[in-house]
Amino acid sequence: MMFNKSVNLIKRFDYFLLLLIVFLVVAGFFAVYSAVYDPTNGTVQQHPYKQLTIFAASMILYIGVSFIGYRNIVRLAPILYVLGCISLLLVLFFGNMEMGARRWISIGPFTGQPSEFFKVLWVITIAWVFSDLKDERLGFVKLGVRILWLIPPFLLVYKEPDLGTALTYAAAWGMVTFFLGIKRIIIALVVIGVLVSAPFVWQHLVKPYQKQRVISFFAPDKDPSGMGYQALQSRIAVGSGGISGKGYLKGTQSHLRFMPERHTDFIFSVINEEFGFAGGVSLVLVFMILILRIISISLELKEPQGKVLCIAAASFLLFQFYINTSMTIGMSPIVGVPLPFVSYGGSSLIAYVTMMGLVNSVYICRNDSPIN
Repeated sequence: MMFNKSVNLIKRFDYFLLLLIVFLVVAGFFAVYSAVYDPTNGTVQQHPYKQLTIFAASMILYIGVSFIGYRNIVRLAPILYVLGCISLLLVLFFGNMEMGARRWISIGPFTGQPSEFFKVLWVITIAWVFSDLKDERLGFVKLGVRILWLIPPFLLVYKEPDLGTALTYAAAWGMVTFFLGIKRIIIALVVIGVLVSAPFVWQHLVKPYQKQRVISFFAPDKDPSGMGYQALQSRIAVGSGGISGKGYLKGTQSHLRFMPERHTDFIFSVINEEFGFAGGVSLVLVFMILILRIISISLELKEPQGKVLCIAAASFLLFQFYINTSMTIGMSPIVGVPLPFVSYGGSSLIAYVTMMGLVNSVYICRNDSPIN
């Protein structure tokens, strides 16, 4: 009986969703391989192989959450949220200090980034928080109560400091509220509030290095060997790729070590340099298809939890994809945000594969699957 049930669930997987994920991970493998390849002696670091191993392990979570069912998981949202916030708090006290930030924590031989794992818990929390809403626009009270859930994780991650990841939490929450509908007066007041508070935020809350990143975004040539270095080198890499690119393993900006963080934050630059405009656009199209696929699943649903969960997952993907790719071509300030599925990083890969497992569970359960 259990075997037949499992086989039935496997048949109902969204294999198109899985195909898109596998494509992006494989593309990331080759891009990371090139980024850490040393043409002088033909050697390559272990990063791409570690990435594939982590992806294989994360598929266990993908299948696991698909079988458990998203409704059963969303019921545990308050507990998962508290545990997630505790993990973010522990990072501030016991996390590893690297490059002036505490973002990673070690448990035995394993090192992880709780702020990345919390993205999955935040999607689950958003689905739970907004699951009781009717077809009506959100007013002050409903928004005010629900935004309280955002404040602890946002502040804890901001304190690490990791403004980029903190903004992904806020973006996911904000996009979901726009999707559900907000009263126009609230939108107007938010815009006015942002404009009025901007000088205070810039003066007292934005850290000096963050200010330099914004300034270098508008004028990277003023500090070409300092804060503007990454932006300039990334633009050179993207521009030098032309239409068809320089060829695989032939990117000079990455192989000559001009471009920092080439296997993580600037992996999109590596792809554009070696595969050109055609390669960059192809990757963008795959991401857009993946995001549209998730949105299309949400549109099939009347049940609010699954609908909101899919929109939250799509929002995470869209915002992080936009921030990462736009900063590499000079359309936004540089923020330490990896490209989902493609950049090297075990915590990010595990988080997004698990998140897609939740989406797959929604697809399986869209017609009230018996797994719940």
